[in-house]
Amino acid sequence: MKYTYNKVERPAAPLSARLAAVDPICLDILYNRGIQTPEAMESFLFPSLLKQLKSHPPMLDMDKAVAILKDVVSNKYTVTIYHDYDVDGVTAGVTALSGLTQLGVPVNHYCNDRITGGFGINAAGVDDIMSKFPETRVLLTVDNGIAGIEGVARAKELGLTVIITDHHEPGAELPAADAVIDHKRADEPDGQDKNCCGAGVVWKLLLELYSTLGRDVTPVLDLLDIVALGTIADVVPLVGDNRTIVQEGLKRINAGKRPFFRSCLEVLEKDSIDAMTVAFRIAPMINAVSRMGNDASQLIDLLLETDPVKLRGGIIALDEINEARKEETRREAELAKSLVGDSPVGAIVFNHESLQEGIVGIVAGQLKEEFSLPAVVLAQTEEGNWKGSARSPEGFMLKEALDQCAEYLLSYGGHAKAAGLTVRGSDLEKFREKFTRLAVEAAGDTGFETAVPIDEVLPAEDYTEDLVRHLSILEPFGEGFPRPLFGLVAKNIVGTRFMGTEEQHVKYHDASGLDVIQWNKGEQAKARKAPPKKFVGFPGLNVFRGETTVQFIAE
Repeated sequence: MKYTYNKVERPAAPLSARLAAVDPICLDILYNRGIQTPEAMESFLFPSLLKQLKSHPPMLDMDKAVAILKDVVSNKYTVTIYHDYDVDGVTAGVTALSGLTQLGVPVNHYCNDRITGGFGINAAGVDDIMSKFPETRVLLTVDNGIAGIEGVARAKELGLTVIITDHHEPGAELPAADAVIDHKRADEPDGQDKNCCGAGVVWKLLLELYSTLGRDVTPVLDLLDIVALGTIADVVPLVGDNRTIVQEGLKRINAGKRPFFRSCLEVLEKDSIDAMTVAFRIAPMINAVSRMGNDASQLIDLLLETDPVKLRGGIIALDEINEARKEETRREAELAKSLVGDSPVGAIVFNHESLQEGIVGIVAGQLKEEFSLPAVVLAQTEEGNWKGSARSPEGFMLKEALDQCAEYLLSYGGHAKAAGLTVRGSDLEKFREKFTRLAVEAAGDTGFETAVPIDEVLPAEDYTEDLVRHLSILEPFGEGFPRPLFGLVAKNIVGTRFMGTEEQHVKYHDASGLDVIQWNKGEQAKARKAPPKKFVGFPGLNVFRGETTVQFIAE
């Protein structure tokens, strides 16, 4: 990992009372990240949801969708929600279901099987919906649909009214739906906020619908906890609308109103839930359901469950499924790394008949991180084709690369950094060759590995409990606004202790009282003649037997 530290001194400027109460180190971090005026800092740290949403126009076709749904509310027409199977899709489904149900609309929900149905609305899924819910008049897609040309065509053929709400990149042609809401449409104005996840998009539609109907919007605002879960899990940039949504959503999560989150606190043994807890504990449990071949539609019922006993059992079951997913991921990642080798060139396109389709996205992400290269990981289908996921580092536009490889693909879709695809079995080698060549051309002489900026460098004695608590004002952390990265200068390490059953972890103790922990670095520490004096990582608090100490988790 490469690091850079190029701190720019923040000039003196008059500060409001709220900003003056913020630790100067926090303001320095904002300044060095490009949030440089007092007004911008105030807006970032203390955003107003209403002000943020009014800072850009409604998305295109929002008026068409609202008009359709007004008619639905008046006539109590049945709506079926077509949602995706990941966290964003599930939370978008919960959002749409709750918002419409509270308006008296009869609502069903439907999700493809991850393995057999694939991603997004398709003709087979529409036929299945009409078999299960023949009373359906309106089909509402959430977190999918922008690429569902054939699925929408089938729905229209059957006489359905179709509303698309999505956030994925559209192709050259939009589906022939009655309303297509997607902020990534090419004709959306430049002033539009284009970062929301699927749950965020349909939430905005509900807010517009309630406002147009003259209804109290409180039920929509109360869904921000669910929307925040989807926003964090989908790794969309936590800036603009998303940052405000997540801030407001986390407040509602920790207020304890929704039984699901109360049970999460209990099962996970947490006092509170922050963005990191959502990203690394709750979201993986939900995603594991479809990854391991289970029915993701049941998750909607779990998120809306109110019985504490059922909730506790359901969340424990999710945790167990996720543990099985972790073990399968470990096995597949080890297989991939053993066959890819130590020095892949250009890009990684890895396929193997033993891979599980639900796991390939995680493996692709791990390969991308380890080698700083675009990675495609593919599992074989019953038809002999190769279906999987792709992940990309900065500097390689994944969706554009797949556009150029479309002749070899049966289907694909996604973002600049993540995508799903199915490669025709007979064209796998041609795809591998072209995709790799595109990556080599994009990498040039410098490659894709970019230096990671360090936000602040401090001596050991400056890492205090007070500082760590002050840093929380910068939350939530995530894509687009990562957790601040710190440099530590420790000139007086007075103790070294190895931890773990195999002494695989190491803890250094500084004379200032600060503990520095490095996970899985025990062997390197034993080989050193003296403890290191410089570390990169982040500070945190450790509470043990009622005593709070500061520790620095080093990379």
